[in-house]
Amino acid sequence: MTSAGSGSSIAALASKLYDACLSNFSSDHLFVQQELLGLDIIPKNDLALLLQCTQSLVDQKLLRLLQKNDRLAWKIIPREDAEKLQNLSPDESLVYNVIHSMGRSGIWVRAIQQRTNLHKSILDRCLKSLEGKNYIKSLHNVKFPSRKMYMLAGLAPSEDVTGGAWFTDGVLDENFIGVVSGFLEFTVARKSWYEVSAGDKSRAKRLKAADGTKKETGAGSKEKEYLPYPAGYSGYPTVAALTAAVNSSGITPVRLGEESVTQLLEMLCYDNKLVALNNGEVYKSIKNPEQVKARQQSQARKTDEETAADNDRLVSNGMTEVPCGHCPVFNLCVPGGAVSPENCEYFETWIHEKGPLSF
Repeated sequence: MTSAGSGSSIAALASKLYDACLSNFSSDHLFVQQELLGLDIIPKNDLALLLQCTQSLVDQKLLRLLQKNDRLAWKIIPREDAEKLQNLSPDESLVYNVIHSMGRSGIWVRAIQQRTNLHKSILDRCLKSLEGKNYIKSLHNVKFPSRKMYMLAGLAPSEDVTGGAWFTDGVLDENFIGVVSGFLEFTVARKSWYEVSAGDKSRAKRLKAADGTKKETGAGSKEKEYLPYPAGYSGYPTVAALTAAVNSSGITPVRLGEESVTQLLEMLCYDNKLVALNNGEVYKSIKNPEQVKARQQSQARKTDEETAADNDRLVSNGMTEVPCGHCPVFNLCVPGGAVSPENCEYFETWIHEKGPLSF
């Protein structure tokens, strides 16, 4: 067979080449000419014949022509995806390929327009047609909630797009985070402290309260006493163990991964509720199980008004109350300047509405 072979012989050879590619390359592999010739499908390594076969497969939408290090390269397209592309118009195929190239990250509508150079009305028509055929779907990116983005219908968005398990429909699920983080803290506390037996008189006599006075823990004591495990203790829970505990607890409707659980553990460390040991391999609790349980029950009994009042006390201070604290031109404000305290319209309004701060 030569490069001037008949169309039917080229089609048959192209089909063999495609099957060989499926058997020897992964679906995301970009293969170059030498790799295709190395499959021993093209007689005498005829480069012109190889290009005819690859062009035939590109025309059938079975291969996608790309560039790899300034060289021609090809990527396999599954037959089911090829059938979709064969039924699309040139403009729709162009839009589909751009969306396909972004994988699970999705792509912004404006970026699609820039890469395809299609008029907005044509692009809108293509997107509507592709979405109607269930080839693509729209999604919301938690980092850019105002942007309309698209990705292939059969793919699940990456966590960078959805925000991971802690977001529901693009909104941070604070209640869910509170439930899981509370469970994690209590679970770690149970593995970080051990209960002192009521009958252990010698141990009980050594316990002291926060003010330095001795605390008795005998048979008549109602309050449980705990001690932290000594140095060198190796039973602190790992991320893998905590992830398994959360998933088996029934408190989450979705299965969480170790990455999501690690995010909550780090948050609890920032809140001074847990301490990471061995570079984050294991965790221990600062408070014992009874203290953790008591605080969580106290927080659960708080009304919305009490919670709002606590938040106000946390965020309100002199610098956040006066206009200077959030003034957009604070760095330009100088006495006698174009922007100055003397002509500040915000100060005048604040003094009349709020009154001066009392120090």
